[in-house]
Amino acid sequence: MSDKDFLHHSSQVSGIVPDDYEGIEGRFTQVSELPSLSQCRLVKAMRYGRWHVLKGLKAEYAGDPAHTQRLRKELEMMMKLSHVGILQVYGMEQGCKDAEVGMDTFIVMEWVDGLTLGEWLATSPSLSQRQRVADELLDAVSYMHRQGVVHRDLKPENIMITRNGANVKIIDFGLADNDQYAVFKNPAGTEQYIAPEQLNSNVADSRNDIYSLGIVLNLMHMGSIYKRVVKKCLMPVSARYQSVDEIREDLERSKRRRRLARIAGFAIAVSLVIASILLGLGYAGRQKLENPSGNFTFRDSNDFVHTNWDNVTSTLTSVQYAGENKANVRLRSDYRFNGNTWVSGELGFGCFRNMDKLENVTLDPPSFGVQKGSFKGCKSLKSITMPNIIHPPHIGNGGWVTVIDSIFEPYHYERVTIYVPDPEMLRNDASWRKFKHIEQYRPHQ
Repeated sequence: MSDKDFLHHSSQVSGIVPDDYEGIEGRFTQVSELPSLSQCRLVKAMRYGRWHVLKGLKAEYAGDPAHTQRLRKELEMMMKLSHVGILQVYGMEQGCKDAEVGMDTFIVMEWVDGLTLGEWLATSPSLSQRQRVADELLDAVSYMHRQGVVHRDLKPENIMITRNGANVKIIDFGLADNDQYAVFKNPAGTEQYIAPEQLNSNVADSRNDIYSLGIVLNLMHMGSIYKRVVKKCLMPVSARYQSVDEIREDLERSKRRRRLARIAGFAIAVSLVIASILLGLGYAGRQKLENPSGNFTFRDSNDFVHTNWDNVTSTLTSVQYAGENKANVRLRSDYRFNGNTWVSGELGFGCFRNMDKLENVTLDPPSFGVQKGSFKGCKSLKSITMPNIIHPPHIGNGGWVTVIDSIFEPYHYERVTIYVPDPEMLRNDASWRKFKHIEQYRPHQ
């Protein structure tokens, strides 16, 4: 069979699309204007069946050499970058005589079908979606900085989120700079997002972008871990993160600690459930029930009585305060007894019940539970300090279900201040957020 016969025989043979194929043209068509507040003009246009954005100078600036050179600088900044999270540039075209385009010189870039970050946030994406977008943004900015490019105008309007996949695209490099340029070094940026030192500097510094990132991340409302990152991003330049990679490492450490804390909390909860289901906890109110077989108690130096069962494979104890009715009480994380280290695992039933002189309680364990009636009748209570807590204290446990209202008096929510290392942790908890005064713990407290 000849080649000609084969071409006629096969309906799936490869071939060349004719030049006049509908929708495929070598010139720009279907040109439409896009909003632009700068000296540049933006249009959307199709060529070879694909949408593009064309960026050139508005008519009143088109003949100015300085503005033309600034446009070329933007092109050169973008040509250094090839990253999925950064708008792709294809090149610059000059001497264009296409009346429909209406520009002689312009940059050709990819068209991004999506929303600005601000518009996307208004659609109420989930926390996991916001965190994924934040991770993509940090990855793109980190790459950009490694190529020596400083954006200098990071803000929600310059961060696009694609409609398909909700992926990040950083756009608008009109103010971008690097160390190779000696011109167009003027201070630049957008007032709400610009770093303070950027107002008076003509040096491209990646830490300027880190400040802007802090503002952007703060708008995304992603919880306590990111709040700490935002705070450091907004510090004076010498105390700020020195690179985006430092931000990413800090976030990963914090997330790792949180995962470990959840695992530890789950382990503690499981241990307490096993103890309570198999043996029953040893207190109801402040009255101890008949001892289960094999259990023992000991009293520590701070007047807490600890109960543990030797047939439960755990070193956790349920504690009861047995000392005098006084203003200040402290529970340590662990105690040595009988050759073992015992961990204070929960405040037992009615732990501080009716201690009307009690004002300030310090609870050192990093993870523990609180049982029914623990603070009932503590009418002078002013503060609860948890200096090492890594997640909200458990309300009851699997064997003894309770609610926070059965632990505290109604007036406690207004009068008592709770001090913890991460206030947002409790403010975001369905039970503990009932307290009106949750404050940052500081070592002198």
